[in-house]
Amino acid sequence: MSMTRRIAALPLLFASLLLGQALRLVPDIAVAEAEYRDAQEAWIQNDPSLEKDLYTANPEEMRRRIHRAASLADDVMVKKEAYFTLFIQRMQDMRAKLAQTQGPGMPVEALKKDLDAQQMRLLSDQDRLELLLKDLPQGDEYALVRRQLEGERTDLISAQNNIAMRIRSLDNIDKAQQSTAGGEDFTAKVDEILKVWEQERASAERQRPSWARLYQLMEASLAKPAPAGAAKTPVAATPSKGKAAAKSLPPASAADREGGISGVWNYASQPGAWTGYGEPEMVKLDLHIDAGGAVRGAYTARLPVHSGVHDVQLTLEGQAGPSATSVQVHWRSQRPAAEGDMEIKVGSDGRMLVARTQSSDSFIPRGTEVLLRH
Repeated sequence: MSMTRRIAALPLLFASLLLGQALRLVPDIAVAEAEYRDAQEAWIQNDPSLEKDLYTANPEEMRRRIHRAASLADDVMVKKEAYFTLFIQRMQDMRAKLAQTQGPGMPVEALKKDLDAQQMRLLSDQDRLELLLKDLPQGDEYALVRRQLEGERTDLISAQNNIAMRIRSLDNIDKAQQSTAGGEDFTAKVDEILKVWEQERASAERQRPSWARLYQLMEASLAKPAPAGAAKTPVAATPSKGKAAAKSLPPASAADREGGISGVWNYASQPGAWTGYGEPEMVKLDLHIDAGGAVRGAYTARLPVHSGVHDVQLTLEGQAGPSATSVQVHWRSQRPAAEGDMEIKVGSDGRMLVARTQSSDSFIPRGTEVLLRH
């Protein structure tokens, strides 16, 4: 083998050795939820005009689109069940630890000990990863290996931050328990939470064959004549848990399509216009862009969560062009004190998609809504 070929083979050899030492992270609820939300958004955004084109487009093309939508729907249901199962397992573990304690309260010390052990393993993994990065030769031929290692390091740091936040939460819970000795038994509350999540998982298991059957019926209908008025009154059949009688959106005007993101936007109930725990009761977004491109605005909403409905008021800041149709903004909340990120995009049909992608407080959940210009 020539010297040139030997040099060219070194990065592949080195990469294989490094990949053989890939770090394995314990499955995390946040990761499972993110994968479920990403799959759900991909499904919703995949083919919004599928039902509209059912009887007008080429049958073979429609069959391919139906298969694609069915595959995405099944992926959502699988990841939804996995997310719910992981959460239930975590609650069951907590329930078992509660049963080992004497009297009411959470086993804070046992939970902190478990988190400390996880943190030590992550720190040890990061130390080994840092050594691998340090020993990695410079050069473009190692760029892919370096990128993968840096990605793993980012995941490790994120996992460490999550554990640190949980430890701080346990410290606060410990202080609260000490100040309220003889309080209500947490076991009953955990049992109630478990019951709700088990019901949600059972519902997800039932939804999977139902969505598969729906797409099978859509494919079978391709061989039938189009019903009268089918092309005139299309109704989107995207995933929704909202009201049974939801109205469809009116067509967007030319002014809406050309107005960018500035203005006042409101939520209108319709199938597939949201993702999250439940359909929003109200959403209002007021955005303005000044001459320098600074985006400022206010987001007001009533968002359903497991415990009820939360009133949310956020102030928004970002940077965009005068006629921008998309922007990423940073939001802040005064009550509770929290912050996060939000992605805003106006589609070619004039409708706005608002996605709360990051939140530092579970009081303000992640999710998406489709808004109309006021």
